[in-house]
Amino acid sequence: MEQTGGMQEHRFQHNGSSLFYRCWPGPAAHTLVMCHGLASNGTRWREFADLAHEQCDWQIICPDLRGHGQSTYRGKLNSNHWMDDLLAVLDRAGCERAVIGGHCLGANLAMRMALHHPDRVSGLVLVEPMLPAALHGPLRFIRPMRWLLPALAWPVRALNALGIHRRSLPVLDLSELDRNTRAAMAEHGSHEAMLGRYAKPNKDMFYMPVATYLQALYQVLREVGPIEHIQHPALALLSGGALLADPDLSRDRLETMPNVRIEQIDALHWIPTEQPEAMTRAIVTFLASLPVNVDR
Repeated sequence: MEQTGGMQEHRFQHNGSSLFYRCWPGPAAHTLVMCHGLASNGTRWREFADLAHEQCDWQIICPDLRGHGQSTYRGKLNSNHWMDDLLAVLDRAGCERAVIGGHCLGANLAMRMALHHPDRVSGLVLVEPMLPAALHGPLRFIRPMRWLLPALAWPVRALNALGIHRRSLPVLDLSELDRNTRAAMAEHGSHEAMLGRYAKPNKDMFYMPVATYLQALYQVLREVGPIEHIQHPALALLSGGALLADPDLSRDRLETMPNVRIEQIDALHWIPTEQPEAMTRAIVTFLASLPVNVDR
C-alpha cells in the first residue's frame, strides 16, 4: 500500500489481473465506490474525492476497472468481470455493503451491481448513465452494429495472447487533464477545448488496449437490465447538453426506478470535468440523506 496525503493506493492480484484502486479512508460502514467511464481510469474521481472527503465522513474508493489505467488486462472482458472485481475490492476494504456510483460506463456498471448483487449495494450514484433508449449522437448510430465489437476484439486478443501487443501504455492523469480543459474552456469561452480532448477513439486507444476498448464500448451499448426492479436509493445526475444521451429520455427511463432522485446539471456529458463542485455538492447531500444504518 502506498499513501499520498490522505489518499492510499492499493494493488492486488485477482483472477488473472493486477487490480489497482485509490482509497480515501473512512468508516467501512459508510463506503462510496466511484467507477469511471469508458477509456478512463480512477483519476477521473480524484478531484471529486479530495473535495468530498473534506465534507463527509465516508470512505471513498476509486478503482481502475480491469483493463483500464493501472489494472492491467488484455483478455476477454465484460461486466461480470468488473462486478466480480468490485466485490473483491469491497472484501479487501472490509465493506459488506457500499454506495456504488460511476460515470457513463461506470454508472451502468453500478446499476448492474444493484441488479445482480443487491445485498452488497446500499445506494447508487449515477452520473450521466448511458441507457440505450436515450442514446444520442454517435452512440445511437453505432448501437445497431454493437454485435460487431466483440467479434473485432477477438483477433486482437488472439494476437495479444501470442505476445503481440504494446509493451507499455501510459496512464493518463484525468484530474490534471480536467483542470487544464476547464482553463482552456474559460479562456476561449466555448466547449471546443473539451471536444478536442475527449471522446476521440484514436486518442483513447493510445492509453488502453484496443481489445479492451472494443469490449468496453460494447458494454456501454448493451441493455443494463430491468432497472425498474432496483429498490436502492439512487441519485441520478444528467447533463443538459445531450451530447451522447437525451436527458428527457434518460429521465423517463430512470423514473421507473422507485427510489430515485434526478437532477440535471449544465454540462455536455463530462459532468466531473465541467461541473465538479456542483456534482460534489449533489453527491454529498445525497449521502447525508441516507439512513445512518444504510450498511445494515
